[in-house]
Amino acid sequence: MLETQLHFISAVAIFLSAAVPIYLTVKLKNNKLKKLTLVFSIFILIHSLYHVTGFFGFYFLGEGVFMPLSVVTLIFFAIVYSSSTKTKNMNIKNMVIIVWNIGTLLIIVNYITIILLLVALGLFVWLAIRSKNIKTFQFQMSVFLVVWILGEIGDSLQVNGIVIFSVLQENVGLEIHVISMILFSIMLWLRFYYSERSGRMMIEEELGAGVGNSDNSSSRSSLK
Repeated sequence: MLETQLHFISAVAIFLSAAVPIYLTVKLKNNKLKKLTLVFSIFILIHSLYHVTGFFGFYFLGEGVFMPLSVVTLIFFAIVYSSSTKTKNMNIKNMVIIVWNIGTLLIIVNYITIILLLVALGLFVWLAIRSKNIKTFQFQMSVFLVVWILGEIGDSLQVNGIVIFSVLQENVGLEIHVISMILFSIMLWLRFYYSERSGRMMIEEELGAGVGNSDNSSSRSSLK
């Protein structure tokens, strides 16, 4: 498939997935949960801009701005999410994020997205291990990020000429990326469907702890 077609499919998938957290942001009454879904919505919308700019051929803007910015937002979401649990033994100030100056940025610019994605993956894997359940949101986000990273690695290898793909596979990195976006959209909609059906939260763990009974009625159909 052509690169523009792949960007179009990804844009449709990611826009569809954005409907879930945006709806929850409007519906939720609990401020903590509302802020969390808002950050998640911003991540999805920024990433959708990456695909929109890619579709219209603004590759530098998409790859250089919107892609890394969306991953940074996802990392911020993971940090906010982890700090929203009951566990107090995690001091965010002591976490090593990634600090760079202009010189360092110039060196790693070609790999900045992969590096940021690995940071996000590390956070979600840590949360998944803590949850001890492969059915959790954290684990499913980890799987989504692994597929996304594989696509980025494939694209990076091809761009740098390290791996030469056949003509039929010249967009293999973006094709894997499309798969990750479709998986992401399916995951969100399935979790939303089952949360509405069962009355359980859409995102697991102790995220809803401390929420009063008046908020539970609105938040249960939102996040687990």
